[in-house]
Amino acid sequence: MNEVKLTDGQQALVDATDSLFAAACPGAGKTRAMVARFLQRTAEEPRRGIALISFTNAAVDEVRHRCGSQTEALRAPHFVGTFDTFIHRFIVTPLYVKAYNRRPHYVQSWQDVTSTSFRLVPDLGRAKDLEFRWFDFDPDGRAHLDLSRVPKAFGDAAVHHQLARRKHEAEAKASHIFGQLLKVGTITCEAARLLAAFWLNSSNERAILAGLLRARFAEVIVDEAQDCGREELDILRFLRDSGVRVVMVGDLDQSIYEFRNATPAAVQEFAADLPVQLELDDNWRSSPAICAFSIALRSGQLVETARGENSVVQTPVHLIEFSALDQIVPAALEVAERYKLAADDLVVLSHAEAHGMKAAGVASQEAAGSYRVMAIANAGSTLRSRETDPKARRKAVEQVQRAILATLTAGRDTQHHSFAAACEEISVDPRWLESFAVRMALGLDAQGKTRLEFAAEVREFLKQASWGDGPAPASSDLGKLFKAPPEAAWASVSSFGNSPSIRHSTELVPL
Repeated sequence: MNEVKLTDGQQALVDATDSLFAAACPGAGKTRAMVARFLQRTAEEPRRGIALISFTNAAVDEVRHRCGSQTEALRAPHFVGTFDTFIHRFIVTPLYVKAYNRRPHYVQSWQDVTSTSFRLVPDLGRAKDLEFRWFDFDPDGRAHLDLSRVPKAFGDAAVHHQLARRKHEAEAKASHIFGQLLKVGTITCEAARLLAAFWLNSSNERAILAGLLRARFAEVIVDEAQDCGREELDILRFLRDSGVRVVMVGDLDQSIYEFRNATPAAVQEFAADLPVQLELDDNWRSSPAICAFSIALRSGQLVETARGENSVVQTPVHLIEFSALDQIVPAALEVAERYKLAADDLVVLSHAEAHGMKAAGVASQEAAGSYRVMAIANAGSTLRSRETDPKARRKAVEQVQRAILATLTAGRDTQHHSFAAACEEISVDPRWLESFAVRMALGLDAQGKTRLEFAAEVREFLKQASWGDGPAPASSDLGKLFKAPPEAAWASVSSFGNSPSIRHSTELVPL
């Protein structure tokens, strides 16, 4: 890591000798300070590890990059990763193996598991599948359907009324599926939190975990602490009670994951009990106008001050009214022109990635929906484009991998399996599957073709493919799994792979 002189506030964060909460405004250089503390603490601790936890892979990658050549800090017993990975590796996996005598397979969300979309018997008529994401689950696995999450597109008014009447039936089936997933070891990030909460409420399991975590870690540093939910706070409280130092850094006015049950008020209450309180209020990223605007929106007392090269920028803040996402960029470019700014100087910063992509004129991964043929068309365009980022490429290839895996597992009972478990079930190397998905996506081009023509090309490609030692998929399965998508959905294919009119992101580069 390059030697950079830290501010007094940053240095105080590095040198603190007790659990603490540091309130950091945007652009305060918190990442630099946290990495400096992490490297100092890993050098000081002879046996126990230091953990640095954040909520996104992008933030974790940035921390790893900033550690530079000091790779020993990234090795055991130390840990740099997401909160999900920390929960999986150090809390859920040891106790799951003890309880079930098998290792779990982790998946990101319920949407990654086939059986989490289901129907009632008898069904609700002209209705779509019920989705696990419409349910909340207790730590013991009992499901609670939140009818407010069920979209209008689920069905007409009569269907919604039927679902309300059969709510307990839907909850019973969701609870049963949850139990089946648990038995086969398919665990989502949400389920892992539920299991962690369940075991932390058991005195026997608490004692086991306390011993394991106290022996492994001397300190846990939490980045973007404002995004902690109830489960994360329970874990941090447990760590502190077990003798592990807790260092939290964040901005309580900046929570981005409140949709995932982040609880800024509860974080504030927890943080207030930590013995050391710090403020990082120098904003090295923004202009005075942006800082003033940010202060006006704050609910707390943190007052940020513009520093660095942007502290002399006099461009005012402009509020743009819009009724549709595609109106944002033209209006922003018009404002930028007044200040002699080019499109390359701008970025659309959005809460949801799909919104930023749409504003920038790019089709999101969600445009492919559940149509496998659309996923293959999207992946081909995404991989051929020079403008798409690695994350978008990876997601596009993963969609094709799942489409191919559905072909290879046709007729098998793998509905409760994770991607990795399904590959293991049919003895397919995930690396081979990824390579096959890339070859397929690049070998087929949907541009200029009708939905029927491209669907036929997909089925023919799979018929002629070499499947190694495994059997080729049956033509009847290909016909069922790779149907042509509806005309309305196919219309979006023309926008797949489009270059964005300006850059878009869900987060700013950390300092």
